[in-house]
Formats: sequence, C-alpha cells, structure tokens
Amino acid sequence: MNRNTIFPRSLKYLLAVAEYSSFTRAAESLFVSQPALSQQIKQLEEQVGVQLLERSGRNVHLTDAGDLYVRHVERALAEINAASAALDDLSDLSRGHVSLAMTPITDYLTASLIQEFVSQHPNISIDIKEMTQHEVEEAVLQDQVSVGVMFSNETSLTTGRDELEAMTLNADALVLASSKNAATEKTDLDQHSSLELTKQPLALLNNRFEMRRQIDAYFTTHNLDPKVTLEANSLGFLIEMVKYGGLRTILPESIVASMEDLNSIPVDPSLPTHTATMIIRKAAYRSRATDAFLRLALLWDLPSVFGHRRGP
Repeated sequence: MNRNTIFPRSLKYLLAVAEYSSFTRAAESLFVSQPALSQQIKQLEEQVGVQLLERSGRNVHLTDAGDLYVRHVERALAEINAASAALDDLSDLSRGHVSLAMTPITDYLTASLIQEFVSQHPNISIDIKEMTQHEVEEAVLQDQVSVGVMFSNETSLTTGRDELEAMTLNADALVLASSKNAATEKTDLDQHSSLELTKQPLALLNNRFEMRRQIDAYFTTHNLDPKVTLEANSLGFLIEMVKYGGLRTILPESIVASMEDLNSIPVDPSLPTHTATMIIRKAAYRSRATDAFLRLALLWDLPSVFGHRRGP
C-alpha cells in the first residue's frame, strides 16, 4: 500500500511495526530513528488507552487489541488511497499510481511490460512488492495492492476466492535448463527422458514457490526420485549457479530463451505448463492508471522478455 498518502504518522509507524515485527526494521523502512518510532507508538497507545504491541526481547507482536486496531487502520488507509485515486481520475493519465504484488519469477516475465507502461505513462508511479502466491492473493483481497501477478490459475485461498477475478496472461512450458558455456555441459541437447532427468544434479527453488510444487507433483506422478543438490529462494542465484555448469534447473521456457548463457532441453513426458495469471478484487475501486495497466497487460506477450503485443 502506498504509505506516502497523507496519514497520521503514528498510524504509519504502527503498520510498519506490525508488518516487520521489529522496531528496528520498521524504523529502517521508514527512514526514521528507532527512538522516534518507539515514542510515536507509545503516544498512540496512551491515546487509545490500550496496549497495541507486546514487546518480548527483540520480537514485537500485536496484542489482540492491536490486531483489531490494525485491521481498522488498514481499511481506513485503503479508503484514503481510494480517495486519492478518485481525485487522480478527475484529470487525465498525467498522474496516478499503480500498486502491484508479484510472485518471484513473474518479475522476469513482466519487466518489459512494466518498462513499456512507464514509457507510455512516465508520470504514473508504480509500487511493486514481491510475495508468495498466498500473500499476493491476500494483498489483493485486502486492497493493499491493486493488481496481483502470480504463476497459477488456482487460488490458494480458502475464503474470499469468490471476490477475486483472474485473467490468464499466458501459459509457459517448463523445460530443463543447462549452461551453454561450461565445458561439462556441452553434451547432447536432444530430448531427455524423465528417468534421465533424475540423474541430473538439480538446483531448484524451495517449496514455498508454486512452480516448485508443480515440479514436485510431476516427479510424484511419474514415480521419480530427483537429485536435488541445491535449493534456494532466489531465481537469480539459481540461474547464476547453473551458468557456472555442473547443475541444471527447471524454468519457464521463455526465461531460458532470454538467457544467452542457458540451453533449453525438453523432457519426455513433458514438464507441466506454468500459467501466468493476473488477479484483481472484483468490487475494488480501480483508478484510471490501474485500468490503463490492465489494458496493456492483456495485450502483452509475456513469454517474450523483449516485449511484443498480442492480438491484431
């Protein structure tokens, strides 16, 4: 959510502490001193007459009263942001704000889209947060962001899923990726059987990622026992490790195609298809800036990292 909106300082500070569960990290995120932040929180607690935070050593947690209060504060901030967006709509697209939440990996595929949007609307600000799929869905549902982009056409939510509208951006096949430059990787690049795949030392994202869960489901379905040598939560790190040779990974085909140092190796039976999906909350107010982004996104050919429009 855009915290640059006019909003009481003490409430901004409370939201930051609730987000980071730490006075130190909250102060750093707001570029203020920790004593100043602590003093504002203390004054707020005195003002409302209840303890909002439970302090235990370095850990800080919301009390029951604090949790209730923060939920109301977040709704109030969402309304203020909506009011600001409505005022922006009184003018043309010479100003405005778009807030996005994305799962890791989607940033590789949407970089050209963001670049084109900024080129078309240089005075519109964009706020992008990287989250897990569940966090993206919750952020959209709670109006913390306007648009979510994730790699799944199935929501992970147990409640609130009917409030979300999903738009498929593109389906991208997963492939085995190896180094193009390392001597140890200059082997036969013909199609691999799934059994051969299990003999390869793999570097994969950890199981917090939807793509990893899809890959694990593939191995389970085909009764395969993969040799996972390295797990990480950074796609960039995995790609760099594979470039050095010795390890292989599984990635969307479009990402591999955009990397000069990587080879794409198809696997038989085929690895699953990864679907890029954009979600919004159906009843949420959408600014003209957000609508402009949605229109451009639905025309964009996401698998091409270099960016091409879809359709006529």
